[in-house]
Amino acid sequence: MRGLTRRLTSLAAACVMTTTMTTALFTAPALALEQIKMSIFQSNFCCFPVYVAKHLKLFEKHGVDVELVYGTGIQPANIFVSGSADSGAFAVEHGVTVSSKGQDLKLIVLEQKLPPLSLIVHNDVPTPNADKPYPQNLIDLKGLKIGISGRGASTDTATRFMLKQAGLDPDKDVTIMPVGDPGTMLASLKNRVIDAAMAVEPTQTAAVQSLKFAKTMADIEGGGGPSVFHPYAYNGVFVHSAFLKDHADTARGIVAAIVEACAVINDPARMSDLMDVAANYMKGSDPAVVKAYLEKYRSNYGAIATRQGIDNVSAMLVAAKTIEKAVPYEQLVATDFMPPEAGAPTR
Repeated sequence: MRGLTRRLTSLAAACVMTTTMTTALFTAPALALEQIKMSIFQSNFCCFPVYVAKHLKLFEKHGVDVELVYGTGIQPANIFVSGSADSGAFAVEHGVTVSSKGQDLKLIVLEQKLPPLSLIVHNDVPTPNADKPYPQNLIDLKGLKIGISGRGASTDTATRFMLKQAGLDPDKDVTIMPVGDPGTMLASLKNRVIDAAMAVEPTQTAAVQSLKFAKTMADIEGGGGPSVFHPYAYNGVFVHSAFLKDHADTARGIVAAIVEACAVINDPARMSDLMDVAANYMKGSDPAVVKAYLEKYRSNYGAIATRQGIDNVSAMLVAAKTIEKAVPYEQLVATDFMPPEAGAPTR
């Protein structure tokens, strides 16, 4: 009887220990996510994959807690380069320019392939050369006030490059005016503070398709304008080389989250999710405009920066005399982190 009692007592103790261990296992705190800051544009479709990854918790899914630090024009690049953010989501043109000056930064994943830009003018502006092929049609811009987001921004670079192709002097034949984010650009054009704009979405969709007070001169995102933009590498996420060395898993988590976000954007069945993202990160945008834009241009979102796309960025900047010589693909791109091109061997 005593032996039976001892055995029952031992069995009970074992059960208590097992229960305690099981409880501890399932109540143990999850591993902390690595926290980073990412500089980025606000309410701008070029950064929509980051908004998607943030809103749908794709960064957290891949082990990263991302705090967004907002800026306009050249600011996101400057915030990152200055060290005030661990990563930056901004125009590849800025990355190439900074890299050409010897700054250390690496592109790890792309967000948008083609520039989401359209050169548009107010309907009241006479365009007698509208039926001529690009760039002859741009001669109608002479003497006009053209809005850009900010000095040194991709809207500024593209405007100057295209004006030169049309034989116009950007500093003499037109007045280039910084007007800020898409919302203020839209208002400035509607109220004729400016006559034309190198518009970033959703400005052009709202002005041309929804409000119908403007017309398109060159739809770069839709395949118009300079051939150098096709293919291209427009916007992406950058980090410093030291970050890749010290935080390789975090960098891969960022890449994985953006790859997944681009897949969500390209899935027509996820439109409801995308509209939720837009409601939170594209505040003030007309839902109908957002939907129209995504349905027309969703294929522009992709994570892979091709060699030709990067070469074309350099070619455009060299032609615009922004840089003296092309920046090699390997100098700019973190090839061990960038998703491979379709059909290319994996690293």
